[in-house]
Amino acid sequence: MKAIIIVVLAAQAAIFLATVYVILFTRMTQSGRRRPIWASLAITLVIVSGSSWNIGSNHAGQPGADILMYVSPLLLGMGIMAALLMIRSRRGLDGPD
Repeated sequence: MKAIIIVVLAAQAAIFLATVYVILFTRMTQSGRRRPIWASLAITLVIVSGSSWNIGSNHAGQPGADILMYVSPLLLGMGIMAALLMIRSRRGLDGPD
């Protein structure tokens, strides 16, 4: 397995675990709402997804490249969901009626 594939697999695992950690274990603010972190998560997830897709397609047929290509759409979907949650929180639709 090439070193670039190992590095990108580690980056995918790191951003996935960071996203899970942020969603589950971040502190709430004084008003009981979460801090506005969705923008940074969305941008990071989309960047890692795009780079892993690019590297996976350039190194097709090598060990680990198919894992890069499989996890990349998952991270892209997580990035789109984070962007939608960011829009929802900025519009104020997630508060009490």
